[in-house]
Amino acid sequence: MVGNNGLENIEKTTDFTFSEHTTYCLGGSAECAYFPKTESELFTVYDSLEKGGKPFVILGNGSNVLASDSGFRGAVICTKKLTSITRSGGGVYALAGVNVSTLLKYCMQHSLGGVEYLAGIPATVGGLALMNGGAHSHTFSENIISVSFYDGNLRVLSAKNCNFGNKYSTMRDIKGVISGVLLNLHPQEAAVTRKKIKAVLRARSRQPKGKSCGCVFKNSDGFCAGKLIDGAGLKGVKIGGAEVSGKHANFILNNGASSSDIRRLIDFVKDEVYKKYDVRLEEEVVYIGDF
Repeated sequence: MVGNNGLENIEKTTDFTFSEHTTYCLGGSAECAYFPKTESELFTVYDSLEKGGKPFVILGNGSNVLASDSGFRGAVICTKKLTSITRSGGGVYALAGVNVSTLLKYCMQHSLGGVEYLAGIPATVGGLALMNGGAHSHTFSENIISVSFYDGNLRVLSAKNCNFGNKYSTMRDIKGVISGVLLNLHPQEAAVTRKKIKAVLRARSRQPKGKSCGCVFKNSDGFCAGKLIDGAGLKGVKIGGAEVSGKHANFILNNGASSSDIRRLIDFVKDEVYKKYDVRLEEEVVYIGDF
């Protein structure tokens, strides 16, 4: 029990470690974590932490995150249990914690398509909207009608007002939390959706295996980060248990690493690419805690 602040019935743990909630499987602990199951619960947690002045971070599936070995001195709002999907407003409304596999399963069950390019990405709808994630020359913004964003007030941001860019949305610059996303999908037979998903998963099977955050650095219209890293002779380079993949140079793998190892290797790669190409790589990965 946590007192009369509306949190009494919201799932909470004081035994939270980032190593158990990120795809890097790294990072220390947080003071506590909340797991809201509805938008109302999410807003209650947000308001309580904000009004109490307690530092907090938002975490979805942890697929694009590197948390410090020392953890985070504050709370985590984990959206993983916000998993409802409904028809709404001419689209499909998915709460922020809906993961890609759940969304694709819903599409097949309801004869919908348009997001098969996401297959295999270990992300939630909220994280994909925040980062404008995607793959195979598609980005999530192509399917977004609007985003529900809470910062003490609930705002419904049209796709245009989200200012989507390269791994960017305006939500990244505003303190708040995505609660759900209204998606534009199109009618499609389940067999067609299934076939497209299988093709995407075959293509993704060629990516490096192991613990990682996926691609560490952003690509741009002017360069491919992986090619620059490869050209700088950095494939296979190691710092501690962190290693630049020999298969795809934009992946840095956790082979018994600490978060500090990963961060040091990221910084080393950035420096070496800048020396050779005069290009400053920018991370996709989001850092939590002190490094």
